[in-house]
Amino acid sequence: MYLLPLTLVALATTSQVSSVVIYPDRAQVTRARTVTCTHATTAVFEHLPPAASRESFRARATGATLEGLTAETRTREQELAPELAKWEARAVELDRELVTLDAAARQAKDLDRLSQGFTEVAVARVTHELTASKADTRTWASAFDSALAVRLRAVKEARDVAEKQRAVEQRQAEAEAELARLKTLAARSEQHVEVRLSCPEGSQVRVELTYLVGGTSWVPLYEAREEEASGVVELTTLATVRQETGEDWAGAKLFLSTAQPRQDATPPEVTPLHVSAVQKPKERKVLVRREEQHAHAEAGAGAEDAEGQGLRVSAQGLSVQWEAQEATRVPGDGSAVRVRLGRHRLKANLSWRTVPKLHPVVFRVARLANTTPFPLLPGPVSLFRDTGFLGHQQLGRVAKGAPFELTFGLEEGLRVKRTVVEEVQRPKGLFGGKQRFRYAYRFQLTNLRERPETVELSEHIPVSELEDVKVELEPESTAGYTLAAEDGIATWKVKLAPGQERTVDLLFHVDAPSSYDTGGL
Repeated sequence: MYLLPLTLVALATTSQVSSVVIYPDRAQVTRARTVTCTHATTAVFEHLPPAASRESFRARATGATLEGLTAETRTREQELAPELAKWEARAVELDRELVTLDAAARQAKDLDRLSQGFTEVAVARVTHELTASKADTRTWASAFDSALAVRLRAVKEARDVAEKQRAVEQRQAEAEAELARLKTLAARSEQHVEVRLSCPEGSQVRVELTYLVGGTSWVPLYEAREEEASGVVELTTLATVRQETGEDWAGAKLFLSTAQPRQDATPPEVTPLHVSAVQKPKERKVLVRREEQHAHAEAGAGAEDAEGQGLRVSAQGLSVQWEAQEATRVPGDGSAVRVRLGRHRLKANLSWRTVPKLHPVVFRVARLANTTPFPLLPGPVSLFRDTGFLGHQQLGRVAKGAPFELTFGLEEGLRVKRTVVEEVQRPKGLFGGKQRFRYAYRFQLTNLRERPETVELSEHIPVSELEDVKVELEPESTAGYTLAAEDGIATWKVKLAPGQERTVDLLFHVDAPSSYDTGGL
């Protein structure tokens, strides 16, 4: 590298944080400043946080040639020395004022004691003259008036001094707080970066410096508002951002990324896979129940993109990056800041749903498709209806175009009751080679609302995983249901007029060999 004939520090405004890309565990910060070139110029970036990784410093400039970059750690002791000296002098001056006021307070107390002495003299004189043959009452009044005047003067001076003392003590506390702040800043380590560049004399060049910092995080959250009249759910996408880097991101453009650089850049390692066997004695078969929740892959709805505001999203391979709608100040002390990313109106299929075996109430459910231009990440959803805030629901990851559901509370005007009619075990077959378990349940649905409603009632029946164990629905069950064979969930869509009550019956049986131990069924 050749030596530059002259290096001048560019005179420009202090560099500002222009943009920040926030990852789940770190952030990439970009600072920018404009410099006026003088052949060989140095753009200085001061007060960078100590959390900034020195190895991550990168600079770029438009219309200039980068010659080099140097970074060093330093304190602000020398820079803040004049300010510290000014506040220390102010603190000394305030101490002197307090000393003077203390003396004035002592004088006021002496004057108060003097007034008490005058009063005692006046009382003694009056007492003496009362025993005399002739009393001079005019002298009494003059003595008491003199004592009172001294007393009032002492009270006024004491009050004035106390007010001045409070004012000076307040200024003294402010001075001490400012001194403590300046001393903390002066002792704090900061990074100082200089970017050397060459460019045509007199030209204006924008220089950007990027670096990585830790101590940052963000999590997604949502607000969902049901609009029953229009059949729409308004979904607002938000993010809670925290950072403890020590520098404030004021007016910076925020980008929120799902990428985890270390994980995305490191391929998995292949480990050995061994196969072994352990001999076990033959055991008797036991018929047991196993409750399992099935998750099905569903295709997207193929609907048009949702009407929305904001939310500029870009896909980056394994990750997604959002751009916040407006510049936001994120303090560097770890305070949580909520950032709005966008708002979309999603078409909803609204219904009333109940599973009385699990919870004997009727819920408002919205079936939606993610027609936003981005996947929904796992996070809490705050739910709202026309009645106000309802509560929170946890949303799992929803791919772009995939269906999902949100629950908007329960409805007291729709009631459901589940009654166990029969749960019995009976032998079956000529020689009792099989046993039958019979189950019968009754559901009562009531509509107390002012308009007709349709309630989806669901109840599961066992799904056999054994060839010699059979499960069958009995014909006495109320017709009109749909049965998901894989899940064993029977669903009725029950129409209810205002004030109407309807009954739904479910009957089924399980046939199993008598040789099975059925204690767990």
